[in-house]
Amino acid sequence: MRARKACAGVLVVLSLATVVGCAQERRPEARPEKAPPKVRHDEGPIASSLPQLGDVESVEWTYEPLGVADPRVPGPTDRELRGFARLTEADVRRLTKQYAWTEGAEPPPTPPPGAGAGTRWRTSTEFEAAAGSGASAEAAEFRLDTAGRVIVFRLLNPS
Repeated sequence: MRARKACAGVLVVLSLATVVGCAQERRPEARPEKAPPKVRHDEGPIASSLPQLGDVESVEWTYEPLGVADPRVPGPTDRELRGFARLTEADVRRLTKQYAWTEGAEPPPTPPPGAGAGTRWRTSTEFEAAAGSGASAEAAEFRLDTAGRVIVFRLLNPS
């Protein structure tokens, strides 16, 4: 009789443990922190993606996937090319003659170092259409500072 009571007690304990274990909330798996993008200074990829800029004096850019790459989600991941280039005086003159630029309503999302509050940013729908057209990018955004000879760029899925 004692053996039956002991077995019944063990079964009750195991049953409760199972119910409690199943009822506990499953915590989502912790996702690894997204590392900051590598900042690059090589001009080759920018010259091939944005030949309209001409010969740049210097460039700083990043190229990274948007969102978190997850192997459980099928399909391609969007990538963003973002940065700025210091232009030659000749290229600033060429760009301002070749395309119609208007005073920008707001500064770029990530202004380059040295861009103060008084910087006059300009935009050009013509330049954005030319630089971001066709296979170059799905969406393109540019801000030009003619006095500082700097252009800030952002392209979604550049080729």
